Amino acid sequence: MGLFKNTLARVLGIGGTRIDTKLEKTEYQAGERVKGELYIKGGRVKQELDSVFLHVMTEYQIESNDKIINKNGTLQKFIVSVDRIINANEEVVIPFFFTLSENTPVSLHKSHIWIKTHLEIEKAVDQYDADGVQVVPSVGLKTVIQALQEEGFVLRDSENKKKYGKIIQEFEFYPMNGEFRGKLEEVEVNYLSFDKTVDLILQLNQNQKETTSKFSKLFGTDENNVRISFSKDHITDKDFVRKSVVNAIKRHVK
Repeated sequence: MGLFKNTLARVLGIGGTRIDTKLEKTEYQAGERVKGELYIKGGRVKQELDSVFLHVMTEYQIESNDKIINKNGTLQKFIVSVDRIINANEEVVIPFFFTLSENTPVSLHKSHIWIKTHLEIEKAVDQYDADGVQVVPSVGLKTVIQALQEEGFVLRDSENKKKYGKIIQEFEFYPMNGEFRGKLEEVEVNYLSFDKTVDLILQLNQNQKETTSKFSKLFGTDENNVRISFSKDHITDKDFVRKSVVNAIKRHVK
């Protein structure tokens, strides 16, 4: 099958059983189907194996007591059933596949994605290993980024955070050119994909000199949160996305 020999996990358990998890390639698009194979080779003695767990992992930030703390979190978890005895020196190949979530953070700035492999061994200490993979934006997210860039925004930074009950990636855009230059300090964008729709949550950080709302003057805030919902078809239409985002920003920024 010509798999690219990217070893995701090599785990040595009691008895010398070895498992290599190999993916078809090293780079995937968020939302793409991932294919791979488990190569299991028995050691010097036979051994009973239960399951292999594949965890899609990333690092994210939380704020606690005015401090930023980095934590590791599981984005997705998949079970590959083995449930058999591996004889001494026996070789077994088990294919597997799973679909990478469209909400998977992309490999950008400080965002890293890796696969943690967990091998369950009967009556032995479970073993772990991990290696990184590259994740590129889904078609929808790529469309959103391009639409904002054409409107004069520059993607300046991104961070993985725990928000809305999940780990998501927040993108920070700066208005380098266009009609929002001088009116906005930045726009923070969260991309949330669901089964049939995609939500964009925009946090508009306005230039304080341009902030005119009574609420902002009273409470000293220059932020507005805007949520826009798209169908799966519309989120890949760059002109539609661009027009929708611009109109939403204009309703909140004078």
